[in-house]
Amino acid sequence: MEPPRQSTFKWNAHINYFRRCLMALPTAAEGHDSNRITIAYFCLSALDLLGALQDKTSEEQRNGWIDWIWTLQARKSLLTSSTALELTRELIQLMENASTSPAHLPSTYTALLSLAILRAPLDRLDRAGLVAFVKSCQSPNGSFSPTADSYTLGGFQSDARMAYCACAVSNMIGDMSGIDVPLLRQWIESCRTWEGGYGSRPGVIEAQGGTTYCSLTSLALLEQDSSHSTLSLSSLDQQSQDDTTRWLVSRQIGGFQGRPGKLEDVCYSFWCGGALNVLGHGNLVSHSENQSFLLSSQSPFGGFGKEPEDYPDPFHSYLALAALSLSSLESSVEQASLGLQELDVKWNCSCETAKYLTKEIHRITS
Repeated sequence: MEPPRQSTFKWNAHINYFRRCLMALPTAAEGHDSNRITIAYFCLSALDLLGALQDKTSEEQRNGWIDWIWTLQARKSLLTSSTALELTRELIQLMENASTSPAHLPSTYTALLSLAILRAPLDRLDRAGLVAFVKSCQSPNGSFSPTADSYTLGGFQSDARMAYCACAVSNMIGDMSGIDVPLLRQWIESCRTWEGGYGSRPGVIEAQGGTTYCSLTSLALLEQDSSHSTLSLSSLDQQSQDDTTRWLVSRQIGGFQGRPGKLEDVCYSFWCGGALNVLGHGNLVSHSENQSFLLSSQSPFGGFGKEPEDYPDPFHSYLALAALSLSSLESSVEQASLGLQELDVKWNCSCETAKYLTKEIHRITS
């Protein structure tokens, strides 16, 4: 029998859920072993949004996680995917071969954010190596692949998610020179569908909420100035922005669906709500309905399932918190009532973490 879902925010239960996930991944997530740095990011960023990272973890634990993340840094500062979370001696020995794994764009994105969430000094970060890595992932058609030159192998991984990771990493380190910007803009525009949203790659005829967020945010990051002060989408004409806004607003059916005809899923409350926020139209979300759906998807033991009938997992649990932070920011319900920090929608982390990362990059480059 499924556990009953909740209508009130279970702050302590969520903190305990993400702490458990950091120490030992749930059985249902064991298949994601190669992406544990990403799961670590979900947990760390969730605790950060809950305002609990400093109080609910020890300094020794945080320093251990920082040391572990740096062990994933491949030659020339290219961050790899990994297979270890807990820093026991046995697992550290397993990590000795981490540098033989190929550097990976999504892992680089989540590793950089995790270091910032943990307030790690970034003196060991090789920005030049990261720029070279990003450049090596861009194909002649403008798209990005997850690993260097892997676009030559074909396949379906050269999609809007990789473009977003490349733009976010470059924006974080304050150096966009690894991206052929006009070529990437052209590629993103070719992902736009007749509906007004964006598919995962050119030729995909149906838009999806996640790839629409990735496409719009990539375009905004390409335009953002070095001060990170504002997001702009001047590369899209007003009619295009209006069509995309209309498509995104139409995805709300209480919570949000990823495509027409699909059921609600908590992750799309972030993808669609975040995309509307990037467009400057977060106020068009019915936040009370969205919050009601999200809260109904909680487990009483912490975490969120993708819908009320499902058990929690770190991915949906984190994106539900991110969506609740956005809803709290835009609605009459104060963030303090949920105990959530304000979200930086362009990088998907707390605003305080974004400020720290920007300040730290400025420090090491001054």
